[in-house]
Amino acid sequence: MTLGEYISALVQCLKDCEPLAYSRMCHVVGGRTARIRLDEQPVWIRMSDGSLVVDTHLPEGVIEDGSGTTDTTTVLALLRGDLEVLEAILNQSLAIDGEIEQIHRMFLAIEILLDAGPRCPHLQRITERFVAESRQFESGNLPPRANWYPFAVGDDELDLLNRYGLLPGK
Repeated sequence: MTLGEYISALVQCLKDCEPLAYSRMCHVVGGRTARIRLDEQPVWIRMSDGSLVVDTHLPEGVIEDGSGTTDTTTVLALLRGDLEVLEAILNQSLAIDGEIEQIHRMFLAIEILLDAGPRCPHLQRITERFVAESRQFESGNLPPRANWYPFAVGDDELDLLNRYGLLPGK
């Protein structure tokens, strides 16, 4: 499955399974165009008259409002929960570009899709297919996990985390 086919399938499932979420996504995205690049595969996506449009080249006269670039290894780590989006941005395995409003809209669209996942078994099956087709990226090939925390950690917090077995390696 190509990147464009994968994105199209996810959005179509959202439309079929969660029409209100799909409507929210159409509202958030509007007529904006984003470039999504996975490994060496770029696509430009936008909504037009309530339908997703996926192009393999930026159409003439269309303006790119934002972009996101990552690799399959990072996507698999995000899907498994081994990596958080913030960590992926900080360790530079996920790059985003655009005006802050456009970036915010891209993240909202992704959040809408991820939020619907647990309620849409077909969305889960498409994700499972993506993972299965990416088998060559096994856990040994994951990028190193960025251990980043914005605040100093005190002994009380470490004790609490340790009691609940939430420290790494526990």
